[in-house]
Amino acid sequence: MPQIIHVAQVTSVLDAVREPEYRETMQDFDSLLADVQTQGRGQYRRAWSSPAGNIYAALRLPMQPPFVGTEAAVAVSAWLALGLRNLGYDCRIKWPNDLVLCQDGAWGKTGGVLLEEREGLLVAGIGINVASSPSADELRSEAALPAAHLAACARACGLEEPQCATVWKSLVNCLFSSYSQTNALYEWRSVADALLLWRSRTVVLTEDGSSVTGELRGLGPKGELILATQGGTQLFLSGSVRPAF
Repeated sequence: MPQIIHVAQVTSVLDAVREPEYRETMQDFDSLLADVQTQGRGQYRRAWSSPAGNIYAALRLPMQPPFVGTEAAVAVSAWLALGLRNLGYDCRIKWPNDLVLCQDGAWGKTGGVLLEEREGLLVAGIGINVASSPSADELRSEAALPAAHLAACARACGLEEPQCATVWKSLVNCLFSSYSQTNALYEWRSVADALLLWRSRTVVLTEDGSSVTGELRGLGPKGELILATQGGTQLFLSGSVRPAF
């Protein structure tokens, strides 16, 4: 099974995993798990608050489908969401790369996936709120959802108190076993479609200041978001999604 290397503190797991001591010894699906990041980053290199008690991991991925195309982030997110569901959490994916939890009937973002490929090394940076999550005033003004964390959901749902190392091991094993299936190249899409947040609802997709409204129909073979708009069916490879009302 994949190896998990646990460290106390790094600047960023995405940078640390590329250091020679890890780059030369880690194999595909091995991961670096840190207690704290001092310079964590998220999408568009935004600063990612990284207090102790949450999951900050860098997972090496094979340079093979579905991890080398535009579907990569969706596939990783879908299999991670499946892993959280296996642990009892009502988890879905918010396209293209967010993990969301349902607690008391409301959805909140609990994690995200960031893929980086440099010098022939493909790594997924994965952050999951376990013990805590950002407050409302710490979130970006345009955030589509509030933040959520596993511990609060576990208490509300009567689940065992989550521990970072245990949760991460379970998620890695789920992702590895899902990929190892003979039909993994296509199976990710059925998992992602089934767990897609706001499917069949009217949503607004925003990108570069422009917005498109339509019914969220599902995902294309390359991870595209499919919207049924007044002008017909449209496919999108990037953007931010929120409910229309």
